[in-house]
Amino acid sequence: MAVMSDEPIIEEITEEEEEIAASIAAAKETKKKEKKIPERDGVALTEELMRRKSEHNEGMLHNLEEIALHQLDIDKIECVNNCRCLKILYLQSNLIRKIENLQRLKELDYLNLAMNNITRIENLERNEALVKLDLTVNFIDLDELHTVGSLKNNTKLQMLFLMGNPCTTYWEHDWRDYVIATLPQLQSLDGKDILRAERIKAMQRLPQLEKELARLAPIAVARKAAQRARWEEKQRKIESGELIVTTETTDEWCPEVRVSDARELREIEEEKTAYRKKAQTDSLFGDQKPRERRFFKDDGTPIQMNMAKWPFSIDEDGLNVYVDVALPKFLDSAQVDADVQPTYVRITAKKNTLQLVLPAEVLTDSSNAKRSATTGHLLLTCPKLHPVVTSKAPQPKKPPPKAIAAPPTAAGLLAAPAEPGSQLKGAVDIRGIVPTGPGRAASDEAAAALKPTLGPDFDDEDEVPPLM
Repeated sequence: MAVMSDEPIIEEITEEEEEIAASIAAAKETKKKEKKIPERDGVALTEELMRRKSEHNEGMLHNLEEIALHQLDIDKIECVNNCRCLKILYLQSNLIRKIENLQRLKELDYLNLAMNNITRIENLERNEALVKLDLTVNFIDLDELHTVGSLKNNTKLQMLFLMGNPCTTYWEHDWRDYVIATLPQLQSLDGKDILRAERIKAMQRLPQLEKELARLAPIAVARKAAQRARWEEKQRKIESGELIVTTETTDEWCPEVRVSDARELREIEEEKTAYRKKAQTDSLFGDQKPRERRFFKDDGTPIQMNMAKWPFSIDEDGLNVYVDVALPKFLDSAQVDADVQPTYVRITAKKNTLQLVLPAEVLTDSSNAKRSATTGHLLLTCPKLHPVVTSKAPQPKKPPPKAIAAPPTAAGLLAAPAEPGSQLKGAVDIRGIVPTGPGRAASDEAAAALKPTLGPDFDDEDEVPPLM
């Protein structure tokens, strides 16, 4: 008879079995990490990224008027509201799902959101200056086509692009008339001018089109839900191994597919970047840290450098040393750091350094800096520690002019006014001014000859007054 024991049975496991079990556990852990879904669909739009893309404006955002942020896998519109002067914004070929955070761009004239994951038109009511809106190849279906009415308050809107959206495919013949009737301010739709007769016809059909759209909207919702269910089922089969993905495997066009494809491309690009970085560092001196930039020689003498190649000039007189640096015009003064030392000056801006040795020792506490708002030049005025004071040679003094002495008067009274002509030094001969004698008779005869006559029979009567 067998005796039952309550003690647990201990099985011996070999080292090989332990290794196999550990490898299986590690594989499961790796698989869990691979299955982890990222928190975001794409890349965050940060202020640093915007500054890099605004190099044409010296990285300044407060007066930026145009910026291109396309093909960056951006999944959300952020940090754009700080650019109050923005007029043109390119955001095509990204992963943006919602139009948002644009309400402060009062001067926005052109917004390009083509090839994104947008499903409805919204949050553009406060962009009063909007003239052109591009929503080509997005996912605006018939259940969200009514949101085009949110653009009614954009009275300056003239051009709208909706080609490539599901609404243009499943309502091919009537979607254009619906948009034209809903937005009477439009002048062009999908690059085709809107004629007056076309607008009148569309507005007459608007009640009928609204009823038709209300009937088609639930169908579009059911179609999108079925499409998403098919995509999820396919992903489940791929993860379980029931479906093997090959080059011939195709997917239905939906936002999830765009996000997945973009993520795969980013991973491939990151692997390539890591490989290039490793290949560059895998050398004889790859483990060494990058050498720090030296500002002084071994004996303590400052090293002159101009990393950004800024034009500069150094002038001096007996009292001051003047350093004029031609900084970029649109560079913010808050990013400029000027350090004045007794024997040198160092100016730092945007990771660029200008260090200059001064021709004379200066007073650091009394130095000042001025920046031109017109040209952007920076002028440093540094008083010398030992100023050279120069003076001009003494000039001989000129004797003061002598005053004209007044004639003496009796009892201090003023002298009587002199007679006219008494101050003349020489006599003037006035004879001959009026001709007399034979010369005068000759002149009288010449004057009579020049006088017009009325003929020999003319008799001048004394009683008749002269005509002239």
